[in-house]
Amino acid sequence: MAAGLRMAMAELTDDAQAGRGQAAGSADRRRGMHRPRRARHRRWSRRATGHRRYPSPRNGGFCRHPVRWRLPGTGRVNRAWEWATWANLRVRDASVPGRRVPQRAAVHSLAQAVPPLQDDDAASLRCGCARRAGDPMSASTDLLTPLSHLQAVCENATVALFVMDDRQHCVYMNGAAEQLTGYALAEVQGRPLHEFVHHTRPDGTPYPLADCPIDRAAPQNMQEQGEEVFVHRDGHFYPVTFTASPIRREGRVVGTVIEVREVAREKQRESENIAMRELGELMLDELDLGRMVQAVTDTATRLTGAHFGAFFYNVSDDSGGMLTLYALSGVDPSHFARFPHPRATPLFGPTFKGEGSIRIGDVSCDPRYGQWGPHHGMPEGHLPVRSYLAVPVMADSGEVLGALFFGHGEPDRFSSHHQRVTESLAAQASVGMSRLRLLRAAETQAHENERLYREAQAASEMKDLFLATISHELRTPLTSILGWSGMLASGRLSPDMVQRAVTTIDRNARAQAQIIGDLLDISRIISGKLHLNTRTFDIATPVEAAIEAVRPAALARDVQLVLDTDAGGISLQGDPDRLQQVVWNLLTNAVKFTDRGGRVTVVVAREADAALIEVGDNGRGIAADFLPHVFDRFTQVDATSTREQGGLGLGLSIVRHLVEMHGGYVQANSAGLGQGSTFRVTLPLAAATAEPLPGGDTSPRAANDAEPPDSLAGYRVMLVEDDPDTRLMLASVLEAHGASVQACALAADALACVDDFAPMVVVSDIGMPGMDGYAFLRTLHAHQAQAGQGPVPAIALTAYAGADDRQRALDAGFRRHVAKPTQPSELVALVRTLREPVARTG
Repeated sequence: MAAGLRMAMAELTDDAQAGRGQAAGSADRRRGMHRPRRARHRRWSRRATGHRRYPSPRNGGFCRHPVRWRLPGTGRVNRAWEWATWANLRVRDASVPGRRVPQRAAVHSLAQAVPPLQDDDAASLRCGCARRAGDPMSASTDLLTPLSHLQAVCENATVALFVMDDRQHCVYMNGAAEQLTGYALAEVQGRPLHEFVHHTRPDGTPYPLADCPIDRAAPQNMQEQGEEVFVHRDGHFYPVTFTASPIRREGRVVGTVIEVREVAREKQRESENIAMRELGELMLDELDLGRMVQAVTDTATRLTGAHFGAFFYNVSDDSGGMLTLYALSGVDPSHFARFPHPRATPLFGPTFKGEGSIRIGDVSCDPRYGQWGPHHGMPEGHLPVRSYLAVPVMADSGEVLGALFFGHGEPDRFSSHHQRVTESLAAQASVGMSRLRLLRAAETQAHENERLYREAQAASEMKDLFLATISHELRTPLTSILGWSGMLASGRLSPDMVQRAVTTIDRNARAQAQIIGDLLDISRIISGKLHLNTRTFDIATPVEAAIEAVRPAALARDVQLVLDTDAGGISLQGDPDRLQQVVWNLLTNAVKFTDRGGRVTVVVAREADAALIEVGDNGRGIAADFLPHVFDRFTQVDATSTREQGGLGLGLSIVRHLVEMHGGYVQANSAGLGQGSTFRVTLPLAAATAEPLPGGDTSPRAANDAEPPDSLAGYRVMLVEDDPDTRLMLASVLEAHGASVQACALAADALACVDDFAPMVVVSDIGMPGMDGYAFLRTLHAHQAQAGQGPVPAIALTAYAGADDRQRALDAGFRRHVAKPTQPSELVALVRTLREPVARTG
């Protein structure tokens, strides 16, 4: 050590000889100080902070560097006294011939290496006195102060410092070097440093001294810098950066000073920063949740040094429920395949609840460990876990997205730094998972918007097609009605043609009435306003009525209509008129799509606790791709302008809704085109007998076309109708059956003549100018009550055909509600059933 220090001091002493005078004055002026020329003692000062201002041997000013005379808390000897002792010996050896010793020693290089502290005008200074360096008693003191300062700087440096002699033997190493290498100076001093810290490569092969760049600095007289891997005393390798600088004296290299800094932590942090950056980029680019969480798990496991890591995360399934999946790292998944997912135990529960991170040095000693059965700890076959780290992954909203768990078989392997790194990774995972959720929600919304757009576009196209179809279906019968009506009005038709014209007009008017009825029914179905007039009835009644209604059309097309039933006494609870409409629609379709000579069969049977109505034909059949849509609204097998059959495509949709309103269901089956089709209606049987509701709905579909006997003779019927054509037609029908009719255009006119006419039955429209039918009937009944007469029975004959309209009419006092258009026979039958004499009082 003495040789190395001697060389360092020799160089420092030589450097101190040059440029004393002029430099001293310049330094004084720069510092704003005045140097006493003949004073035997110099002034010295000490700052309140503990920094001493020392006389500078070079310029007569003060050097302002802290001096630490002791090394508190290190337990090591303060080498400053060794340096001072060696300096004193150097001074005493001045009488030896051939040796030149300067009167004062200065550490000029130190003043350059360590920048002086700046003066602070506000600092309080305490003054003292220091002897001039030229005094006989102050030679060692001149060396003692700068050498002690140099020693304090070296010992307190965070960089490891080594001083080598010209043989590359270590003569000095500071405390940081001892801590870095694990060796003490006494063990290394006087021996090549390479043998202790640089003898082996990381792959285990020897590292020859000749290949070492650190030891080339002195022989090549040039500074060497770079990175190397040192070997610690305990055998582990660690990366360092080094700077090896030759020590020169009088132009000759006499040694090497080496600065070494460990970069393992820096490399670790650089690796962490790179991993964080790469993971952050992945969080922004990755669209697969599985790959995203696997990357987070792998990165966290690698950076924490865990034996294994797991990421449990929550996802939603197609039904909206939550599933818990997991990703593993550091271990084969087969190690955990037979173990269940972690439960909300005292150890795992806080993490799954998002209550913060948990880091345990030895989990087996934690009071929360092993409290729950059946294993009361780790199950048999589980990988050993001593060190434990758990970090929740939470969204900004506070929702727990998942949890990261890490284990190690040795205790105390996870530090607070590992915890902070994992929490940073969990935050990145939260950002990525939240972004992916937003993307999935945006994609779902985009798909939903696209679906809604396609549906709206299809609905718009369907609407246009429907309007074109309804225009065609309404105009076609109207053409026949108007044409034949004009020919009848001309009086140029023969009796046979007159009968044909009447038949054609009647058939087309009924077709129009059916179209309007279907439109009203589907409107009520869509708006939820279609109601049933429920009562108990025999299933045979509506079925037979529907067959008889369709039979003329079947005969005209030469289609055989067969009823096969053994359903005597099967009672249903429902609306017989609506059930007749169901069977009528099915039969109409069957006849329409069955070629001449074909056969349509109606089967009525009982199956267990249900009634069965089956309508089958051997007609054209239904294509397999259209069969699932056969009950959809506005759908037809052929909706083109070249189709053979008419219709709006509403009949089967109405059938499905009516059957479902009765608590049943309908099915369509077909073996394919040309193979016929079968429609099967299943209805629940009546549980108990119910009385029919008053004022049954009498639609055209429920009407019986058979003409009643002429039995209205002697009836006085008051007819109130604002439309002149309808009023004339209805009056003609009633008068043709023998009734006396008083026809009025307005309600006020009817009230004016009611006393003179004394009607037995009133037939009134609802929507009329001035006073509607409801107000008219209330006024009429009030007038009769004042006259001591009973209320005259009334029939509401109106185009307001909804169920709500029917109920409102009944509530207003009407006995029956009949929707326009109506059949003459139906009107006559209703008048007969409501015949009541008008009560009179004196």
